[in-house]
Amino acid sequence: MKSKSTVIISVICVGLLLLGAGAVEAQKKGQSAKIQHGVVVGMEAVDLSDSKATQGALLGGAIAYGSSSGRSGYKRRRNTAIGALVGAAAGSAASTKQMGMLYTVAVAGGAIKVVTDQTEIHMDDCVVVEETGQGANIRRVDAEVCYPENAGLVDALEGEFQEEAAECAAAKAEVAAAKTDEALDLALRKMSILCNG
Repeated sequence: MKSKSTVIISVICVGLLLLGAGAVEAQKKGQSAKIQHGVVVGMEAVDLSDSKATQGALLGGAIAYGSSSGRSGYKRRRNTAIGALVGAAAGSAASTKQMGMLYTVAVAGGAIKVVTDQTEIHMDDCVVVEETGQGANIRRVDAEVCYPENAGLVDALEGEFQEEAAECAAAKAEVAAAKTDEALDLALRKMSILCNG
C-alpha cells in the first residue's frame, strides 16, 4: 500500500502534468484536501453580495475568484466574466445581483454549508465536498458513496477522491492566474469539466 505522502505527491504531479508547467500550483506539497461525503438536505438561491446569506458557509465554484480584487483592466474583465458566469448559472444574467446556491449537506457528525455557482446539484443527491486552502468544491457522486455499508470501500478510494480534488483545485488556480481572455475562457471550461459532478 502506498504511503499517504506518496499518494499526495502523485496527485500533485498528475495535476501539474495535466495543466502544464505554467499552471499555478493549487495545493502546497504535503497538503491534501479535506474530503467529506454526504447527502444534500437543503438548497436555496442566495445573493452573494449579502454577507448574512453566505455567513458560515464554505465558498466554492468560480465565486471565490470573482470576488478577488484587481485594478488592472484584465483583472476587471476576468472578474466581470466570472460574475456573468455565476449570474447566468443561477438564472439571473439580467439582474445586478450576483446569485449563487447555498447547499446544506448532511455529513457524518453534522452538516456543512457550501455557497457556489454550481447549480446541477439537487435535493437528496449524494455529493463530495472538497476543502482546500483555495476554497471548496461540491460535486455530485454516485449514490453508493453515501451508503453506510460502503464506508470501508469509500475509505479505500480516498486516493482517487484526493486526485480529483487536486485536479479541480489546480483548474481553479488557472482561472485566477489567467492573463488573457483566451486563457480565461480555457481555464473556465477546464474548471467546469474537472470540478462539476
